[in-house]
Amino acid sequence: MPLALAPPAFAVALAHRWLAENPRQALAHFTWVNNVTLAADRCRFAYDEQGSCLTRRLDLPFTAVAVLAETAAAVRRLAAELVPPHWPVYTLAPTSTAALLREAVGVDEIRPEWQMVFRGDAGTLDPGPARPLGRADLPAMMALARLGGAMVFGAEAMAHGAFFGVFVGAELVAMGGVQNELPGWAEIGSIVTHPAHRRQGHATHVVAALVRYLQARGQQTFLCLFQDNEAAFRLYDKLGFAVLNELVLVRWRRTR
Repeated sequence: MPLALAPPAFAVALAHRWLAENPRQALAHFTWVNNVTLAADRCRFAYDEQGSCLTRRLDLPFTAVAVLAETAAAVRRLAAELVPPHWPVYTLAPTSTAALLREAVGVDEIRPEWQMVFRGDAGTLDPGPARPLGRADLPAMMALARLGGAMVFGAEAMAHGAFFGVFVGAELVAMGGVQNELPGWAEIGSIVTHPAHRRQGHATHVVAALVRYLQARGQQTFLCLFQDNEAAFRLYDKLGFAVLNELVLVRWRRTR
């Protein structure tokens, strides 16, 4: 199957079935579900008649491919339609997908992540001074993202979801926003605090503002973080997030 501009019907149907009947499965594959539903116009697709489908997101500052496949052969064949050989690629997926990628392509790095879902009472969260961010704030957001290593944040990020920030005087010292949306769900991320302003509750206010904003829109909130980020885990746990899935971020490349 050559490169396609729209997802196949079977992929769209599967994504909506998961969302309706098995939300945990949908969230375990949330990058793929997002790509074949609400973000389909920002993706390219390669799929086969056996039900395998790989998607490449085009609006991120790095190459991201979501994988749904049964065999390593299908991954190799479909990946060849989406990325050149030896091109660095990132995939965030369940641990089972990491095992498949190890067999199919050259894996450079695997980092385990927790996926956490908000289970608390949004009404108890205090957004404090956090306020919505707009296009005029983009230069300050880009600078803060670089300082904090927010790899997903790019110039187009604000076009796809709301962001909130905290200012000290005229300086943006903390921010975070919506990274991905699924029907009924939203992933928050790019939550960054300036190193000189950490441990002052700014990230708490940003997350509170985001959760309350999303609840008002009828969306449930989830996020992902590296498992070695213990400080962030404690923060989200305190705010009412609970672990739902164990995921892995895989950096890989086609070797042939």
